[in-house]
Amino acid sequence: MTAARLMLRRHRLLIGSWSVLLVALAGGTVSAYQSTYPTERERRAAVDLIQHDAATTLLYGRLPDPGTPAQMFAWEVGALATLLVAVMAVVLAVALTRAAEEDGTLELMLTSGADRRTPIRAACGVLVAVAAVLAAGCATGAGLAAGRVDGVTWPGALAFGAVLAVTLLVVGALTMVLAQVVASARAARRLGMAAVGVAFVVRAFADTRDAERLNWASPLALSTTAGPFTHDRWWALAAFAGVAGALAWLAVLLSDRREYGAGLLPATESRDARLNIRSGLGLTARLFRGDILTWTVAVACVGALFASMGSTVVQQSREGDLDGFLGSQLESGDPEAAYLAYCGTAVGIAVAVFAVLSVLRTGRDEREGLADHVLATGTDRWRPLAWNVTATAVGCALILLVTGAASALIAPMTITGTDVALRAFTYSAGQWPAAMAAAGWTALLVGLRPGAGPLAWVLPAAGGTLALLGRLFGVPQAVQDLGIFQHVPDPAAARPGLGGLAVLLAVAAVTVLAGVIAAARRDVVLG
Repeated sequence: MTAARLMLRRHRLLIGSWSVLLVALAGGTVSAYQSTYPTERERRAAVDLIQHDAATTLLYGRLPDPGTPAQMFAWEVGALATLLVAVMAVVLAVALTRAAEEDGTLELMLTSGADRRTPIRAACGVLVAVAAVLAAGCATGAGLAAGRVDGVTWPGALAFGAVLAVTLLVVGALTMVLAQVVASARAARRLGMAAVGVAFVVRAFADTRDAERLNWASPLALSTTAGPFTHDRWWALAAFAGVAGALAWLAVLLSDRREYGAGLLPATESRDARLNIRSGLGLTARLFRGDILTWTVAVACVGALFASMGSTVVQQSREGDLDGFLGSQLESGDPEAAYLAYCGTAVGIAVAVFAVLSVLRTGRDEREGLADHVLATGTDRWRPLAWNVTATAVGCALILLVTGAASALIAPMTITGTDVALRAFTYSAGQWPAAMAAAGWTALLVGLRPGAGPLAWVLPAAGGTLALLGRLFGVPQAVQDLGIFQHVPDPAAARPGLGGLAVLLAVAAVTVLAGVIAAARRDVVLG
């Protein structure tokens, strides 16, 4: 078995789950834009609103003229899919390189006589293969709407698929370079995610400040620079593909210049001071401390930003001039409550991602042999997972409380209405049961089989899709209610219903308990 085939086999579940999600997102949403805006007048009104709304421009970029359904698909779904592809690229690139180095896979490969460059070259080959499959699947899914959706053409669909593929290659190759610099897979993931965050900020600044040239500095702006269904600039895609190739070459070059198992930058030396850790839960909390602080600051900033940009959207909704994506979010009830609920949903999705990543650390520590050090002290087999879920629950609560408080301070300054601060706080903090449901689902999978971890993303991904796009695409309300992010009641209502939150907490409790029991009954998994 070649190195590339071995990597594909080891990570087939990760690759498959992400690819199916992205292909389904591309192929299953394009037709809805034709039915959502059936007349030219409705479409023109929606386009004018989108092009002059700072919030949507910040999130998705600028919508080009004339705003055909195909362009709206590439603008909205393309922005979301590009961000998901970037996250996938970071996770996959680290799994193929530094994570495989830490768990001993690459060492075993090298001892069989493979050249030192073989593993990283194979990793680059896997990225190219995944990008090709992703491009073909997304292009086919979008292209099948040609003739049924205005503006959809096969050349544009191919360009759309190529945008996602090249984004995967650029972000993946950049993450491989960063992975050669730091000393661990965890640090490589943090740097990769930080790079994705910087790319998003650059793209948002370029679109909101009319600095279009800055889009060339961000791989997340490739949909704008290439312009599928508008310009189909293949030369722009070729330029970014060249950047990906140069980054891959640099990653191979840096790999030759570092020690195996180490990074180009030396690891930070630990202090000689004694760590006052008296329990396994204390150790877990200590390990989580940095991640919780980082996520708290990042999510609080995002929540405050959303709250500060709601005045125009709420006013347009009150006047009946809001259509499209935001119009579907604010179409029922009080516009201010609906907008703050939408902000809370975005915050809830981000915290659910944190919850999934945090609980998945249990399976990763087990595969890398780190759990053995804890179990060797006589600790019960189920305790590491329980400690991890507990630390995750506390971390999610802290993130949501800080974000809710920041939103409650800022929202009344920009949004007029009753109980704005209360609603801003509750709609964010109230997403804790949803985050715990995601954590419980992940704990169940890790307890049953750590290798099934990639399936943990199914619940937050499906819930986020239903929450953000369910109304826009006319999904039945009964199906929308299956999502985990839409059950926070209006705190200003006469009788706020708490049934949905109770169900989510019950699901979280049952799945965590089942995962803990399953972890206690199976063998430790290595590699």
